[in-house]
Amino acid sequence: MIRVLVVEFTRLDPAAVALGRFLRDEGLEVIHAGPLGTVEQILRTAEQEDPDAVVVLGDEPPDLPGLRVFTDPEEAAEWASGGRSHTGDAPSDRVR
Repeated sequence: MIRVLVVEFTRLDPAAVALGRFLRDEGLEVIHAGPLGTVEQILRTAEQEDPDAVVVLGDEPPDLPGLRVFTDPEEAAEWASGGRSHTGDAPSDRVR
């Protein structure tokens, strides 16, 4: 199953809950981390959860090297509803 980490960066974003529901309806496993205030917190959470993609909503989304990151909920929804591959560069640790 494809795992997606949804993060609200520096502020609450009501779109995160709606997006999480949509992604679940599309058959993805959603981890909603809620608001996180630093890039380090996002990276640590992503390391622990091992998601296939990260959706970052909120103020000035950070650069997260090595992760497939979506900052636009519509783009993430489009990815989830079709034409997606497991990961951008390499399979997750769960399938190696």
